[in-house]
Amino acid sequence: MEQLVAGKQIVIQVEDEWPEERKRGALNILWQHRELVLSLTRRDIRSRYKQSVLGIAWALLQPLAMTIVFTVVMSYFANIPTEGIPAPIFIYVVMLPWTFFQGGLTGGSECLVSNFNLITKIYFPREVFPISAILGKTVDLGLGMLILVPMLIVYHIHVTWMVLLVVPLLLIQVCLMLGVTFLLSSWNLFYRDIRHMMPLLVQVWMYMSPVVYGLISVPKRYLGFYMLNPMASVMDSVRKVVLHGQAPTWSYLGLAAVVSVAFLIVGYRTFKRLEPAFAETI
Repeated sequence: MEQLVAGKQIVIQVEDEWPEERKRGALNILWQHRELVLSLTRRDIRSRYKQSVLGIAWALLQPLAMTIVFTVVMSYFANIPTEGIPAPIFIYVVMLPWTFFQGGLTGGSECLVSNFNLITKIYFPREVFPISAILGKTVDLGLGMLILVPMLIVYHIHVTWMVLLVVPLLLIQVCLMLGVTFLLSSWNLFYRDIRHMMPLLVQVWMYMSPVVYGLISVPKRYLGFYMLNPMASVMDSVRKVVLHGQAPTWSYLGLAAVVSVAFLIVGYRTFKRLEPAFAETI
């Protein structure tokens, strides 16, 4: 009985924090907890490959294995055009950001449920969990570069200064990832169907983005609707700036940036609106 009462006291204390937080500003509160974000990120990285035989090598094997599979399919079965680029590097250069995207969404959607013990005990901004879940995946992205660089040399890809545009492209992607993760992680507390929906969602999203095929394969009559998907522009732009040394299609990239920022704003506002009910729901 005492434990139950104590539990109610914790919930009341958390609910009393919300008016003060709104007064001080949620982003200001988040900045004050930046050390917690870094700590949770380090914990996520360490625990992900703990007691694993191959350890952090899994970060390299996943995009590499997918590249091999799709290369075989494209070369011997589907005969998908690769814009004059060897199939392995054509796929791998976008498989890296896509694996980052997929891993961030999958892990981020479960971040609140997997940390329920912290959410129900102490007060801090709950958005630290989605943010740290995505930051933890940047390590995998960085490790994947260790294979990309030799592949660029082996396949004689001439890299130009355009490759620097990869940084803003990834920032657009991260905005989208954060927005979608804020939505999915908060909804997952109320509707656990999200957990079962995630494999289908990321699989369909991949085939709706130019990952295993190029933008040239998309019929022009559907291109306008197709490019409403921000990942379509990001994936196509990564190929252009890295493999072709060309500038992205700025109109489509601008649309991707607007949609991604809109997702971030809507996702964050939804997350903060539902946040007071998190402890009770868990």
